[in-house]
Amino acid sequence: MRPRPVLIALTLIVVAVVLQTTLFAAGNIQPFGVAPNLVVLVLIGCVRYLEPEASILVGFTAGLLMDMLAGSPLGLWAMSLTAVAYAGVKLRPRADDGPIVLAVGVFGLTFLGQLVFVLVGTLFGLGLIGDDELLRKLLLPAVYNVVLAYPVFLVTRLALRFRQRSWVL
Repeated sequence: MRPRPVLIALTLIVVAVVLQTTLFAAGNIQPFGVAPNLVVLVLIGCVRYLEPEASILVGFTAGLLMDMLAGSPLGLWAMSLTAVAYAGVKLRPRADDGPIVLAVGVFGLTFLGQLVFVLVGTLFGLGLIGDDELLRKLLLPAVYNVVLAYPVFLVTRLALRFRQRSWVL
C-alpha cells in the first residue's frame, strides 16, 4: 500500500466530512429538505484510484469521521461507508464503460450507503425505517450525487492521478 495516495485520499475525505457537517448540515443547504452525501461521493471518487485495501481503510475512516462529527451513534456511518468502499472496489472495472454506467454506479452506491445506514440504524434502535419520508431521503441524495459527480471526480482524479496525464481529464 503506497502511503501518498492514501494520505491524499484521507485529506479529500476530511474536507468532504467538514463540508458535509457544516455546509450541508440541518438548517443550511438542503434543497427539498435533503442534502447530497458528499462524503460518499468523494469516497467513490477515491476508490477508483486506490488499491483495494487502502479503499476499505479510507471508507472505514470516512465513516468514523462522519460518526464523530455528525452526531450519529459510533459505527453506523463506518459500516455504511465500508460497504460502499467494498462495493466500489468490486465495481471499479466498470467505471470506464461510459458516463451512463458511471452515473448508475454513483446512484447505486449512494443509495446503498444510505440504505445500510437506515437498516443498521434501525437495528440500533433509532427507528429510521419508520420515517414517513424515507424514500425521499434515500433517493434525493443519490440524485444529487449524480449531479455533483463530474466536478468531484475531476478533483479526485487530479489529486490522485497527478502523474498520469492524458487528453481526457
